[in-house]
Amino acid sequence: MSQVPLSVAEKIRVLSICSVFARVPPASLGTLAEMMEMERLDAAEVLFEQGEPPERIYVVASGRLKVFVPGRPEPVRTLGAGELLGEYGMFSEHGRTATVKAEIAAVLLSLDYQRFRTFLLQFPETMLVLLKTAVQRLVESEAKGDGGPPTSGAHWSKI
Repeated sequence: MSQVPLSVAEKIRVLSICSVFARVPPASLGTLAEMMEMERLDAAEVLFEQGEPPERIYVVASGRLKVFVPGRPEPVRTLGAGELLGEYGMFSEHGRTATVKAEIAAVLLSLDYQRFRTFLLQFPETMLVLLKTAVQRLVESEAKGDGGPPTSGAHWSKI
């Protein structure tokens, strides 16, 4: 895999295939792309582990990631190009409840929560899509029984 950083145009392409950003005007998507940093993971490298404080959102540019939850040896989800992760932590102050690792080498775009919140306040429609996506994932998790929101007072911030 090339070590050359992604250009703004390449970042825009990745963001444009992410459903959360599909309705963001191109100029604004360019602004978001300029803010995002590129991160690389080797195969089997861990992006973050359960319990770590959530600080960033990620969009997969290339490669595949696997999501593991406590008590389940098999991944509960596979993420590919254009998929967003880490957004749940923006809405919760709890540590991550999943471990995410690269199945194959991956390139990610990332942004810290503070700057992402500022962007979302400028584009409230994007916030609604983000929340819809998060709720859909929670509902799917509950249906599968893979660590969805507990019924007790415990927390669940997934990824």
